[in-house]
Amino acid sequence: MHPLIASVLALLFVLVAGITLFLMLEITGRIRDNGGKSGLISAHRILGYLFIALFALILFFMIEKAAGLQQELSARAVFHIALALALIPLLLVKVLVVRRLPHCSEKLPLLGITIFTFSFVLSGITAGYYILHRSDFVYTTLSVQDSDVLDIELGKALMTGKCNKCHSLERVYRAYKSEDDWVVTVNRMAQLDSPNITGFDLKQVLNYLLKQQEERQGRRQVDPENEMGRSLVSRKCTLCHNLDRVFEAKKSAKEWTVTVERMIVIMDEPDFLDEEEQADIISFLSERENVE
Repeated sequence: MHPLIASVLALLFVLVAGITLFLMLEITGRIRDNGGKSGLISAHRILGYLFIALFALILFFMIEKAAGLQQELSARAVFHIALALALIPLLLVKVLVVRRLPHCSEKLPLLGITIFTFSFVLSGITAGYYILHRSDFVYTTLSVQDSDVLDIELGKALMTGKCNKCHSLERVYRAYKSEDDWVVTVNRMAQLDSPNITGFDLKQVLNYLLKQQEERQGRRQVDPENEMGRSLVSRKCTLCHNLDRVFEAKKSAKEWTVTVERMIVIMDEPDFLDEEEQADIISFLSERENVE
């Protein structure tokens, strides 16, 4: 889930929690007439279900994200996870008291305040952190003036530490891209982890990725465009089917052109493949037939 979307959901989560708590305090403390209470109780129940649904949705995506991390969690992340897990028994106890233990209803305001406090802190250390630092991100590219500060080993170390947090490094080393494409990719990934990756870090990682790609191309003595085509096939075609289906097909360049154009129409995304990427894919697949 994109950090901005996660932040919006987290803020909505806190807002619903706050309104739900306010309604509970009104019901138990200030409102005396049964008519007023009835309306507030219905509103409180609906918001309570919405709160649980939002919590379940956010928890699902956060578990998925945590499962993909490949390095030790930071102290902030561990604290965040601990607060999220603590909310689960609190919510279960609250539902149990409401549904099965009405004689314990005087404890509900305390439970509600505790749940709201946990929710506020839980969202504040993540959504607030991202929103506060989002404006710090600066789109970064390489220039001739950077040559004096670029270091291959430093770039490798930074890439291992930063990129490995979200996905395997095999995914990085298998990719073949132009310099412009690497710039776009690295900046997009850095924005997801801002402000943990600085502009200096970006330059080092970008330089390393370009250098190691050049080395791979030299060792394999292959055409860069051909490898870009291979990488694009691995990344784009596997969205709908496995590579066996692609590599088993026997087609001419003209037939592959028709196939690629049909796939673009099916995906219904104008930016799915630009003209250069289409040419790289068609060239790779058609040349592969000639080699065989």
